Amino acid sequence: MCGIFGYAGNADAARVLVHGLELLEYRGYDSAGIAVVCPENGNGHAAGSAGISTAIAAPATTGTISITRKAGGTDSVARLSAAINELDPDGTVGIAHTRWATHGKVVERNAHPHTGTSGNVAIVHNGIVENYLDLKAELVADGVDFISETDSEVIAHLVSREVDRGASLADAVRNSMRRVEGAAAIVATSALEPDRLVAARLGNAGGIVIGRSEEAHMLASDIIALLPHTNTVAYLESGQVVTITSGDCEITDLSGTPGAARFTTSNRSADQAAKGQFLHFMAKEIAEQAESVTAAMRGRVDLATGSIDLPELDLTEEQARAIDRAVFIGMGTSLHAGMHGSSSLEALARIPSYAENASEFRYRQPVLDENTLVVSVTQSGETADTLAAMELARDSGSLLATAVEAEGTQATRLAHTTLPVRCGQEIGVAATKTMVATMVTLSLLAARMASLRGNLSPEQESEIAHALGSLPSLVGDALSRDEPIRKIAQELTQYQDLLYLGRGAQFPVAMEGALKMKEIAYIHAEGYAAGEMKHGVNALISDLMPTIAFAPRDTMFDKMVSNVNEVKSRGGRVIAVTTDDDDVMKSIADDVLYVPRTHDLLQPILNIIPMQLLAYHTSVALGMDPDKPRNLAKTVTVE
Repeated sequence: MCGIFGYAGNADAARVLVHGLELLEYRGYDSAGIAVVCPENGNGHAAGSAGISTAIAAPATTGTISITRKAGGTDSVARLSAAINELDPDGTVGIAHTRWATHGKVVERNAHPHTGTSGNVAIVHNGIVENYLDLKAELVADGVDFISETDSEVIAHLVSREVDRGASLADAVRNSMRRVEGAAAIVATSALEPDRLVAARLGNAGGIVIGRSEEAHMLASDIIALLPHTNTVAYLESGQVVTITSGDCEITDLSGTPGAARFTTSNRSADQAAKGQFLHFMAKEIAEQAESVTAAMRGRVDLATGSIDLPELDLTEEQARAIDRAVFIGMGTSLHAGMHGSSSLEALARIPSYAENASEFRYRQPVLDENTLVVSVTQSGETADTLAAMELARDSGSLLATAVEAEGTQATRLAHTTLPVRCGQEIGVAATKTMVATMVTLSLLAARMASLRGNLSPEQESEIAHALGSLPSLVGDALSRDEPIRKIAQELTQYQDLLYLGRGAQFPVAMEGALKMKEIAYIHAEGYAAGEMKHGVNALISDLMPTIAFAPRDTMFDKMVSNVNEVKSRGGRVIAVTTDDDDVMKSIADDVLYVPRTHDLLQPILNIIPMQLLAYHTSVALGMDPDKPRNLAKTVTVE
């Protein structure tokens, strides 16, 4: 989840860019940098080789690109600002970036902006280039020397190569982004066209907001960075490319077909501005999950080597092998994330594991010792019951780890090891992006422990690593399938009871789906292990209680088909959640919601997304405020 800002206007670009980064710093602060186009006298640049006409006239001058970057520490933007004051680059067009690393160490050569070989192009990037190894191999064969360890640099070289061959910057970006796989947003500038910026968006990660004032056009990854300059904004859609100058804005798709920028006037307060184009924080945070997944993986997944690391887990192979039991503790959504982590750890690392409600765990005199790994899951780091359970585990001599979003909190002070989930502040009371980011973090924990204990082959590790690399774009794909969910949500408003069924790794998803519906739509919903149906729950099935069944094409699929038939034979309505590779559920369920297929370890992460959307849309249809559910608070600091 990186921050992007671009400016094309009449003011001192360097100062405007740094101020934009200060407002976006919450999106990442591993490193920060700006590129300012400094004009020089020269000849204009010819129209692009692809022959696509533009409404924006070709510039009359060329220039040079001045780049300043700072990396390391939480004060990267402040140090960048000090350096800019000293260097004082002269220009009115530029791009800026504040980074959370996903590829490569936190060092200056990996900081953005990145340039192409000729130095005529600079880009900033948010997202993951899934096919960057193939693109890099092609570029290396073409004589390109790579400076950084990032996937972003391939985009800089692709665009630069197109420009060097005679394409306009807009054509170069279009041609290059058609070759990129994954969810991403970029902004590019060229010394050959010093009066303009070109931005592109792929998939549902890495949004771009366009701002327009009387003297400038701007681009940002969050509207909050634009509000000091303008409240006239438009949102770039997936598959669109925008070219801006101080006075003009042109939108096309990736093929060059013209589109229209739909500018609106934002009357938002600072609180409302943080919501961007969304009516509620919950909707915004659901939409941010592709970026949240990316942030959780930064510095932990190396797609070049197919390896997984968890640097925060400071264990030797001997210490990892000594662990003979693991306990995951949490409350609410955190417990459900812990259930997923527990099953993942047991499956991969072969450590007996279970998950338990922290408030029950602390009172039942659990057996713990120095060979027990206790993993607490707490978004806030201040949940009272979880903290008390952690104190019990620590006093028992157990190894204590915590998966937490809010670093520096009490949970991090109690734990021996802190595993940051890195999704950024979550404002909506009903947890969404913290859930998926935590599930990713605990999946990484399971894979790393398995590797340390010798239970994960290099081939298996590479398979999981590359599945993780594809996950952000798959999350974006799942988020885009909203319309059928809205329709079902409208229908669910007439019911008072819902049943959610899952088996194995899908059972925590059933629990979480039911919790979300209870939290924000106030509909009684029950998450249940599908294998238990004959032991009581079948008595409840009728046409008054729809059943939501999680049936991806995994090892439990045939069992879930049987469970769905059980419900149907008793007159129950079934809404099935299955994967794109299934053609069975549509013949037996009343409604089917499809999600992309991924590795079995990660499939629950994709399955949870339609349940978040279903609860959200049901809540809104019932006239509720999903951000402020009654009787609930974001952090429970009392027992």
